Amino acid sequence: MSIVFTNSTQELTYTKVADYLKTSLFRHSMRSHADQPKFDLLYQDATLIEVEVLPWNINPWDGDELAIVKASSCVSIGSQGDAKLMQYLLSENRKMRFGAFQLDEAGQVLFTHTVLGGENMDLLELQTCILAVAAIANTYQDLITEQFGGQRAVDRLFVNI
Repeated sequence: MSIVFTNSTQELTYTKVADYLKTSLFRHSMRSHADQPKFDLLYQDATLIEVEVLPWNINPWDGDELAIVKASSCVSIGSQGDAKLMQYLLSENRKMRFGAFQLDEAGQVLFTHTVLGGENMDLLELQTCILAVAAIANTYQDLITEQFGGQRAVDRLFVNI
């Protein structure tokens, strides 16, 4: 099965991201998906990063076909999702220069950052996006699991292999 793109900008962005990743420090730890515009990366053997190329359907510019690159990493699984954790994540978000903490539907703590794709996508911005997610997730996975319980996502992965 091949990847189906929503618009030509998403396809162009996917190609640019793939070309960048093939020559980056992730080239040996990159896995692309055959049926989705998505890549999985491993950073320093300790942090998993998902890079998705998505259409930006609802945007401020009428008629423009836009795409975004979203890098995210699961920081912890099963942490106590109480008010103290929420307060901590919101407080830490104020300190972030790039990206923010989020909770997914399963209550997992994620760190995510997004950049605009397309013909004028800056590769330094793309690299900064991915490395910011990697560095923050790598730093906070121990801090969050020690303070709020749960386990690091990478530990869960290696247990399931």
